[in-house]
Amino acid sequence: MYLDHINIQNFRSFRRSKISFAYPGQDFKKLGISPPKIKNLNLILGDNGYGKTSLLRAIALACLGPVVSKSGLYPYRLIRREPAGKEDSGNKTISGMEAFAEIEADFVVSSESTSTQEHLGSNVQVHANKDLEVLEWRGAGNTLWDEIYSESSHALFVVGYGAGRRVDLKEAKDLGRRRVFARVQRIQSLFEDSYALMPLSGWLPQLRRRNRFAEVVELINRLMGRGHYTFTGVMRGGEYLFERGGLEVPYPALSDGYRAFLGWIGDLLYHIYKTIPNNRPLAEARGIVMVDEIDLHLHPKWQMTILPTLAAALPNVQFIVTSHSPLLVGSVELGNIISMKEDRKNQASRLVRLNEPVHGLDADQVLLTDYFGLKSSRAAGRDHVLKKLTIKARSGDEEAAMELLNTLAHGTEKV
Repeated sequence: MYLDHINIQNFRSFRRSKISFAYPGQDFKKLGISPPKIKNLNLILGDNGYGKTSLLRAIALACLGPVVSKSGLYPYRLIRREPAGKEDSGNKTISGMEAFAEIEADFVVSSESTSTQEHLGSNVQVHANKDLEVLEWRGAGNTLWDEIYSESSHALFVVGYGAGRRVDLKEAKDLGRRRVFARVQRIQSLFEDSYALMPLSGWLPQLRRRNRFAEVVELINRLMGRGHYTFTGVMRGGEYLFERGGLEVPYPALSDGYRAFLGWIGDLLYHIYKTIPNNRPLAEARGIVMVDEIDLHLHPKWQMTILPTLAAALPNVQFIVTSHSPLLVGSVELGNIISMKEDRKNQASRLVRLNEPVHGLDADQVLLTDYFGLKSSRAAGRDHVLKKLTIKARSGDEEAAMELLNTLAHGTEKV
């Protein structure tokens, strides 16, 4: 299953907004943009508070379809609160909470046996009764939704990871505690910071005598990319070892960046393994994978390669990720980028695609585009100093000219 487009109304920071997504088989000409080289990747950009996480949550709720009302997810302040004194299109003054929020989504479901694709609609509403909000399914009946009631089916596969994602080794290993419907588990960390992901040590040992084990080891190393630790597949002291330069390090001793990345990767592969047919390679998995703040704790060098690496390792997966990193932006193309901009008239956020090529630009160049909207990437107040020196230099002040050149090359700090 892939997300074709979503239409959001009165959902948190969104008043009304609609956007289409990239996925394998998408008709990019219909969107009025050139097909990107990476066709299974969507990078969501936006300032703090514009609704990147809210968008992922809206998608997750739409993906649950007819089971959303019984998912056990607690909707907290999902319905938009309008500013006091705001006027609607009929010039009527409104204030407070809207009557309901609505998420309309259109998915594309591919047949396992043929190359045909069918469209599947979803409509989720959030209704309020004073301080209580309730999720309701309003979509039309469609037999394609039948698979959503099966935990073990790979059809309609969706996984989502929040920015607070974590791996609690003791809690996550206790499979008996996981009483939540599996399809809800897969998106639960988008809604609950305390939700623990499944660590590799909690499920991979049981594959030791199966061909899937070697497949998982290989896929993890492909997802990691070059220049990083190598997953050995060897367990010692109850933890798997990672090797680099002859040094073996257990998972808990890895840096925050590696543990954050391997945490959601290990959980993702667990859910793929549990659902994909036995005769299909894990790398051929299909579905939607959402990751909030995908560059969490990652070094800039890794940020420059992580998106193309993920997209190549799992080419049939539709990735929808958020970030604030200009390095990630420079690694993709127009067709991969969705921006969030301020709708000042309605004091809301809107989803847009900007016609501003960025692929291959350096970080400073990207920061000065409309994707980030910075006038300068220099430290606050330094532009004023440079402007004064420039004016003096233009008037013939040689000393100011030399100071300007030195400042541009080395900064304003005296050493």
